[in-house]
Amino acid sequence: MWPTPQSIEVNTVTKKTRLSPTLLLLSADEALTGLVRGVVRRPWKLVRLGADKFMTREMLAQPNVRLVIVDDQTVEENDRGWMLVQIRKHFSGIPLLYVAGRQSDANEKQARTNGAQYYVSKPLSVERFGQVVRSFLQAQQVDGPTTHPAAEKSEMNAGKSSAGNATHIDAGIRRLSVELNREDSELRSRVLDAALAGLRLARNPELPELKRDAARIWTAIEPILSHHLDAEENQLLPWLERQGDLSPEAARKVRAYHDRLRTLIDAMANAGADRLTDAQACEVGRALSGLAVNLDDAIDDEERRLFPTIRKALFEVDHRS
Repeated sequence: MWPTPQSIEVNTVTKKTRLSPTLLLLSADEALTGLVRGVVRRPWKLVRLGADKFMTREMLAQPNVRLVIVDDQTVEENDRGWMLVQIRKHFSGIPLLYVAGRQSDANEKQARTNGAQYYVSKPLSVERFGQVVRSFLQAQQVDGPTTHPAAEKSEMNAGKSSAGNATHIDAGIRRLSVELNREDSELRSRVLDAALAGLRLARNPELPELKRDAARIWTAIEPILSHHLDAEENQLLPWLERQGDLSPEAARKVRAYHDRLRTLIDAMANAGADRLTDAQACEVGRALSGLAVNLDDAIDDEERRLFPTIRKALFEVDHRS
């Protein structure tokens, strides 16, 4: 029996929907869902799953997942680590954003140990969290790497050659290097403002306008910087080390900059709080100015040694092919 025009149209729409990049939100929080829904735009598709016994099965069956947001109030505390392990196992290589019901250092450590690339606790700043989600969506654009759940992998052609996979990875690194260059330019343009805002706040922590100014600048910097560090650590540096083009000394220096920046990022945890004590505001100010100085040095180092190394490695890849 020949298919009708209507069935052809339905099949085409279904196929396009399956191929749309998916943001998987695991949450029963209507406010959080509304916030995320307000950020997601085509071609992205939002899939939201609540807390029920079939959630894990549905979660692992989702095709073309590019970003996962986990609300830890969705699952029991004892099951959170297990769920994060399942997400990293079945959706490897994609960003994971973790939303905690309450702030806890132990909770944050568990989340980051289990692969969370971004951590935030409720109550959320709508503007700040929206910027973070938009930044990750932009970084995972349709031409970025595609991740298939385990059920879908079993249906894919097992005969793909390692050379084909390598070509796909090299193309992803090429796109990533362009993106990281763009992020360096964006971050560089904000370094001076961050340094000045931090110094002013450290000297006059009692002034509300200086607290707001520091929070505004940090809100603009944080999602870009977080993605930048994660992308370099999880994708770029391992690729360069596999290519044999990155010296151990250069790798150590890049990671040392990353460690210092992450320490300062942790110190900025209270930057967006509504009520900062003068002591907290002073600490935020010092952290922001210190972060600006270290970020400027890190960008200089990337431009001097990391990006030339990337260009050289990609040139050698092109020459071999």
